[in-house]
Amino acid sequence: MAVKNISTRAKICGRSAKCTGGHSAVEQSGYISRETMYSEYDGKTYYPKYSEDLVHCEVLLPENAPEEYKDPSVLWNSVEIFEKPSDAQLARTLRVELPNEWSYDLSKEVVRDYCMRNFVSKGMCVQFAIHDSENDQGQCNLHAHIMITLRGIDEQGKWMPKQKKVYCRDENGERIPLIDKKTGQQKVDKQNRKQWKCETIQTNDWNSRENAKIWRKNLADTINAVNERIGMTENFWEHRSFKEQGLDIIPQIHLGEKASAMERVGIRTIRGDINRDIMAKNAVIDAARAVYQKAKEELEAVKAIPVAVVKAIKNEIIDVIRAVAERNKNHLTLPIMKGEFIGKISDRAVLQDKNNMEAYVQRKGWTTFAEMDAERKTVKAEYKQLETDKTDISERMSYLQKLLDMYEKYEPYQKVNAEYWKLKKAGDEKSKTGFLGFGKKSLAEEYKLKHQTELNTHKMYKSALKDMIEEQDKKIKPIAWRKELTELGETYKEKQKAYSTAVIDLAKMEVLNHNKRDLQRMLENESHQRNRGIVISRGEMK
Repeated sequence: MAVKNISTRAKICGRSAKCTGGHSAVEQSGYISRETMYSEYDGKTYYPKYSEDLVHCEVLLPENAPEEYKDPSVLWNSVEIFEKPSDAQLARTLRVELPNEWSYDLSKEVVRDYCMRNFVSKGMCVQFAIHDSENDQGQCNLHAHIMITLRGIDEQGKWMPKQKKVYCRDENGERIPLIDKKTGQQKVDKQNRKQWKCETIQTNDWNSRENAKIWRKNLADTINAVNERIGMTENFWEHRSFKEQGLDIIPQIHLGEKASAMERVGIRTIRGDINRDIMAKNAVIDAARAVYQKAKEELEAVKAIPVAVVKAIKNEIIDVIRAVAERNKNHLTLPIMKGEFIGKISDRAVLQDKNNMEAYVQRKGWTTFAEMDAERKTVKAEYKQLETDKTDISERMSYLQKLLDMYEKYEPYQKVNAEYWKLKKAGDEKSKTGFLGFGKKSLAEEYKLKHQTELNTHKMYKSALKDMIEEQDKKIKPIAWRKELTELGETYKEKQKAYSTAVIDLAKMEVLNHNKRDLQRMLENESHQRNRGIVISRGEMK
């Protein structure tokens, strides 16, 4: 296993010459979001340099932030207008490296989760953008830009001060007078008010130097945890793992009786939305793991095809692959912004590899784009059905798991309840025969007094469990639930495998069609240049 040092850069964006993260928050926001933005502070319009490809951009807000701040232009213009000093600090910027093998979908979920845990939960507004740039050799560089506000937001949605002055106090808690060194008397201001010794303190700890280390470590721990979860253990980021900090399968919360009843009749609840969000995150991790494993299998299968066989093939698709590779430093281009399936693929470099894509086309037996597109329609229909099936199975499995979790809490109290009813039945028999003495408490009554708490808890859990059961008979059937959950787990694995195969096929077809269009564009440009050269040469001859 190789050890990889994580790359992170933290800077301050501000108007001072000392700030290295940019001098306009609006400009920086436009740069990472690849959008043209107008700054109300300086009246300038900032045009970003399109040197990288945007994968995703998003704004995350804490609880009290105005909803309109989800628009990055509104957010950062508000910051710029509020900051009056000419040397004001406007935002903190971070650039963090991500594994190139991650799918775009997984990258979005992980970065969003990372920002929520480390920044938004502390009260910061965050804008993050994911880019996938390419160097001259065609090597990808998946990374994220993060912009963080420096001020908190109060309950009215207003920006809070970065620092405040507080009175210094003595050991008795009394304010300490501010003494004039010349007179030895307490100073007074122009209104003849007494002055007291003060100190300036930060209203939050966001500027602490320790934060950079914490954020860096948390990012490395998160990446390691996610990589382990999807089975991508070739690289280890930083020197140790701390899985509890990472994005892993997240337990769903208990809905409760009212929320469960509302969800059953189709009314969305806050707790239900939380569970749906958790299910979506878990589904992304499951899909990333399966697609990664399937991609490794696909690569091995492609490698098994002899190169001589591939080179001997002449068909429309392979001709396009070779023509694009010849003009594009021996690799294909990716439809990053317009791709529907490219975002689900791990290790996208395989999709750019000329030999791998040629071998893939050969293995499929296609000779024309028409043949490929006909199969694409079939595969896409299968993909949509698999996606629906997976969602249905996942929801059913989640429901059964919640029942079993509740049953696990309920089960220990069954023995106490059963013992009570056993004693009560025996006591009733004795009472019928007159064997039980007058005024004497039965064993069942004594047992009930001794175990009243357990019996009440049994009743509470039983009632809660029956409320959760959606079936009409409301029977508690843990054995049947476990059996169904196991069977659904196996079915889900089969569906996931087929889903992963469909995703990889659709992504490869997406890349091939994109490069066909890209080649047409390149040929048109070459034709225009040739025609322009002919016109110029004729002009020179005259």
